[in-house]
Amino acid sequence: MSAHVKTSYVISHKIATNSKLFSDGEFIKECLLDSAELICLKKKEAFENVPLSRSTVTRRIGDITRNLELQLQHRAVNFDFFSLALDDSCDIRDTAQLLIFVCEITTDFKIKEELATCSQ
Repeated sequence: MSAHVKTSYVISHKIATNSKLFSDGEFIKECLLDSAELICLKKKEAFENVPLSRSTVTRRIGDITRNLELQLQHRAVNFDFFSLALDDSCDIRDTAQLLIFVCEITTDFKIKEELATCSQ
């Protein structure tokens, strides 16, 4: 994976975890380009090649989501004990959301909690 693509994934992940609009990727790219122009003009071209359009950010977040779901499915096979927690709420746009958390408990009582899914 190229540095440009990896950067796109990192920024898309930050956009998702901070509940920002997917179109903010385009704004972030503008900021990166302006910063590169002032700080390291020779590297500006590298920043121009970072894909951060709304559709790209949407795809990246979808890829990250699928990867996390697969990781959780693989780990779930080895759970000793688990519990589920459901939370329904509305976001700032009054859109209903259902969050499902999985809490894993190992035989030595280590607890790990993960967001399993979020649906609207």
